[in-house]
Amino acid sequence: MLSLHSMTCWPTLMPSPSPLLNFLADHSSATHLDAEGWSLLLAEARACGVMARVAKVLAQDYPTLLSSDAPCQVMPHIVSAIRQSDSLAHDVQRELAFLSDALADVDTPVLLLKGAAYCAAGLPAARGRIFSDIDLLVARPFLPRAEAALMLGGWAVSKQDTYDQRYYREWSHEIPPMTHLQRGTTIDLHHSLAMPTCRIHINSGQMIAAAVPLPGPGNWFRLADEDMVLHAASHLLLNSEFDRGLRDLWDIDLLMRHFENTTPNFAHRVLVRAETVGLGPITRCAFALCHRFFRTPLPQETLAGRSLLSWLLASAATTRHPQTRPRAQGVADQLLFVREMTLRLPVHLLVRHLWHKTTAGIKPRENVPV
Repeated sequence: MLSLHSMTCWPTLMPSPSPLLNFLADHSSATHLDAEGWSLLLAEARACGVMARVAKVLAQDYPTLLSSDAPCQVMPHIVSAIRQSDSLAHDVQRELAFLSDALADVDTPVLLLKGAAYCAAGLPAARGRIFSDIDLLVARPFLPRAEAALMLGGWAVSKQDTYDQRYYREWSHEIPPMTHLQRGTTIDLHHSLAMPTCRIHINSGQMIAAAVPLPGPGNWFRLADEDMVLHAASHLLLNSEFDRGLRDLWDIDLLMRHFENTTPNFAHRVLVRAETVGLGPITRCAFALCHRFFRTPLPQETLAGRSLLSWLLASAATTRHPQTRPRAQGVADQLLFVREMTLRLPVHLLVRHLWHKTTAGIKPRENVPV
């Protein structure tokens, strides 16, 4: 296991101490906060998209702290975040019922991914997790049938220009997002777990084939335990959505802690599976970040070593609050975005994609008032 001393070997990233990072590594650190510390903790949590999850932890594990020791102004924020989380959980269950009816005649397993899967499976990672859309996956041959069924159920593909439609349907791992015309809920319908054009070759089919059914009504499936962790890791490290990096890393931490309690040597099982499907280095990087920020109990041999990439990832997948974020975060974000694009698309498609996005953003001045 890594010692706490080894954590100090990482480059100094923070311009000032972060109550949120202290809390993620040790929830009891909240007992030592003053009024200014509480204010900063809540502001950081909001900036990172983990406010509801922090609120759930505090309310369920430290109720006395909130009622007796925390400033009185804290409790309304905690209550509001919990209500938002509970409302979202209810809305997800309702939407899954609508989706189940819409997809009832699509004769193939339908996988739930990420937040929706955590909710449907009743996993600890669902506690306080906020997300804006529901991710579904069907095998590629069934994609037209599933899309047609969703359209009949009231979902429609958002408006895209001809290029974007081609980008999604020929090169991406999902079709354009679909939004319900009345309820406004958004569905991301996938046919793969990674872009087919990605330079990191991931055996998505093997992971999909190992999916397991979810309990309850509907023809819902989820990824196997190990693959659920791998998908969370690949989604973070191959999509550069680091404004929610701590939330996604917290997902991995909670999944690992939960499955370690039910499956012996689960971390090693995940690494074996990762090497099989092409996600070995990605998973080791994610594990190292989890241990850094959450002290996730992981064996030393499962962690990636220090490198420029690991430093960039640690600079990006951390607090996003202006007072506590790393000084190099903006640079890290840009470099990781470039890395993502070069991994996702081969050179000829990347040049075409960037040219289109650049020229599409330059519009002639029309109807300018004088």
